[in-house]
Parts: sequence; structure tokens; C-alpha cells
Amino acid sequence: ATAAAAVTHYFVTNMLKKNLKGCVVFTSSASAYIVNPFAICYGATKAFLSQFAASISVELQCKGIDVTVVHPSPVASNFYNSVQHKIDSMEQFKKVAVAPSALPDLIFSAVGRVVLLDQGATAVGMRLFVSLVPYNFLSSLVSWIAPILPDYINNDANRGGGAAN
Repeated sequence: ATAAAAVTHYFVTNMLKKNLKGCVVFTSSASAYIVNPFAICYGATKAFLSQFAASISVELQCKGIDVTVVHPSPVASNFYNSVQHKIDSMEQFKKVAVAPSALPDLIFSAVGRVVLLDQGATAVGMRLFVSLVPYNFLSSLVSWIAPILPDYINNDANRGGGAAN
């Protein structure tokens, strides 16, 4: 998250000094909207990135610099190969992943039109769900249900918090 802020600061500062118009595009995740047990840093950095992009878009739009942050549904990439602690929910997301080639045209068509771009059924569904269900309730619901799910039990045992089945 801090690298994205630093890189953005560098390029946007230069664009403003040279009076250049253009766009800044970030890739975030629908995980920015939901609680993320056992993927805490991932969800938190994506939430930061979405908020950062939405906020700087307000500052930059009048300068001719558009900002878009994309919340793609799962993308078929090597991301899943490097995950150290496998969780069943991620394996399920992998099954509905879209090809990376599906994103560029969509992203470029959104620049100048929208700041937050939800791509795909997973992202749109998560956004709709959290707009209908209060976040405090969602967080409480997950905290009640999570301890009985296999992912939680296995990951909790691996960090020394309990016994796996």
C-alpha cells in the first residue's frame, strides 16, 4: 500500500508540474469490502488502495487526471500458486476466475467514467451484499460462523490456536 502511494505521488507530481492530463489505474480487490480472516493484510491493503484511489480522484479530476480503481473478480493468474496457506474459499474462487486478457479493454473503457470499477459477478455480488448488510453485522456474522469452518479450524491449528480435525 505504501509503495502504491509513493509511486502515485511521484508520477502525479510530475504530471502536475508538466500540466499533463492522463489517468492513474489501480488494481484492488472485492476483498476491500469484506472481512478477511486469514487474509487480513491482503484485505486491509486492498481497502487502503480503494480508499486512496477514491480520495485522490477528487483532488485530481479537475486537473485532467482520471483515477480508476478496479475490483476484479478472481483472475486466473499465478497469484494462487504462491499462496502459502491454502484455504478452501480461495480454491472456490479459482474455479470462477476470469482470464487476464478479459480486463484491459474493460479497464480502459472505464477511465474517465467511473472511479470504482467492479468487474465480474463476484465483485458485483460482494459490493451489492455489503451495501445491503451493515458491516458490523457482517463482521459479527463471520466471527460467529468462522470457527466452525474447516479453513478456520486448519489455519487456527497451524498458528497454534487449536487442534485441527
